[in-house]
Amino acid sequence: MNTKSIRTTALAGLALAAAVTVGAVAPAQAAERPAHAVTTPASTTAGAGDLGATADEKTPVVSVSMDQLGVAGKVADAVRGVKTSDRGKFVEQAVEAAFNAAGGRHNVMLFNLSQNYDDRFQGTRVYANVKWGNVHYGLWIFESGTFNNGGDGGWINWGMMGWFDRNGGDVKFHRSW
Repeated sequence: MNTKSIRTTALAGLALAAAVTVGAVAPAQAAERPAHAVTTPASTTAGAGDLGATADEKTPVVSVSMDQLGVAGKVADAVRGVKTSDRGKFVEQAVEAAFNAAGGRHNVMLFNLSQNYDDRFQGTRVYANVKWGNVHYGLWIFESGTFNNGGDGGWINWGMMGWFDRNGGDVKFHRSW
């Protein structure tokens, strides 16, 4: 294969990846929710070059890979809008921002993926990877289920909002309706 066909193949692969990304964030409505516009894939994955952040603030990078509510752009924008240099405050504010952006009807969990955990969520509607500084978090928006945190339980590693009962690192989430 010559250099020109390698470049063409790589560009075709990038175009295919962009098309798949658009499909991944297209609205797939929950029956009780109205349709929402979804922003471009660049809007749902961007975040590193925000000129409004100070040198001490970290700008979150958000990549939504599942969206059954049609809120990928809103959730990504809300989480990217959290500006702080404090990791615990970031987690706390990002959870609240995602909860509100998703309509305030679903449970939300943000968890440091380098920690041990077991998630058994039912009705997962949105999933995103969130990078803040050098820490990678998983962000779930879901109906119900259980979660076990096998690592550190401080705000720097996890946060949740919704309807739940917590006993240490074990959390049981309930539907809001």
